Amino acid sequence: MFIPGIPKIMTDSCVLPQFDRNQAARLAAELYGLEGSLSLLQGERDLNFRVDTAAGRFVFKIANAQESPAMLECQHEVFARLAAAAVFPGVATALASKRGRQIEFAVDAEGTRHACRVLPYIEGRLLGSLPTRDPAMLRDLGRRLAQLDLALAGYSHAALERPLLWKMDDVLQTVERFLPRLATHAQRELVAHFVDVYRGEVVQRTGELRRGVIHNDANGGNVLLDDSGTRVVGIIDFGDMTESWLAVEVAIAATYAMLEQEQPLTIAQQVAAGYHATLPLLDSEINALFGFICMRLCMSVCVCAYQRDLEPDNEYLSVDEPAAWALLGEFARLDYAAVREILFAACATT
Repeated sequence: MFIPGIPKIMTDSCVLPQFDRNQAARLAAELYGLEGSLSLLQGERDLNFRVDTAAGRFVFKIANAQESPAMLECQHEVFARLAAAAVFPGVATALASKRGRQIEFAVDAEGTRHACRVLPYIEGRLLGSLPTRDPAMLRDLGRRLAQLDLALAGYSHAALERPLLWKMDDVLQTVERFLPRLATHAQRELVAHFVDVYRGEVVQRTGELRRGVIHNDANGGNVLLDDSGTRVVGIIDFGDMTESWLAVEVAIAATYAMLEQEQPLTIAQQVAAGYHATLPLLDSEINALFGFICMRLCMSVCVCAYQRDLEPDNEYLSVDEPAAWALLGEFARLDYAAVREILFAACATT
């Protein structure tokens, strides 16, 4: 569906590629020579399988039909920059197919063409699988994201200009577009409150914020930790990578890390402090953090309502919704200036 006057966004249809496990196994073998057992991995837009082979573990990815090969090539360039900068102990590098190509194509039963590729499977514990958040891990998460953003400083690619559902530059349009899909009047009023706060505290100051290419989706399912749960060993899924405000990188990581946690603002402090210690945030960027956090939560619940209508059987799309609503209810009772001072204090100690 396209609504006149509102920018068209990626994944107006978020239905996953239609290939079953056997079809995926055949494609992995035919295209990349991978023989082994397949396990389905979570994904919002792409169909992902872990392939366990005698030579090791890999991820066979079948992209959503709307994903351009140029964006996949952009990701591969980014992987190379991150590897060169040694941002993480392990960085995915696309494997060549039997024909020497990193990207191959498959056609589903309806005749739709999908890009395919294979990446190494990076071992680690998902941040979202841990019941609590270690302070050292949170600071390391901030530090790693700062290193990532520094490694991508000056990088550009035409594919990054694509329409994107999760682009925070368009958060007001996205939230307003999907606001009517929320289930209750109370939910719509709560989101409207944060829209007003965001307009008053952030919108007029975005010209003061630095921009760059960011990962844009450091959620609990994309951050990999070591066995101790105190060190970040990798960040995966660059499908939402975009050019935006650097402060958004910090805010998104903090937003997802604080879900279902007892002291969410303490978590935000730790992530911000870790980032600030490596890539110092400007005062204007620290001021915007809480606004970005709240609007990311609003975006999450609104997009969730939209995607659930499109794909009601995809439980992954709604996994964070209850926790997001709980945080919004809690944050509505807070004073923006007070939270801003808490975040300034956290960064001042680094």
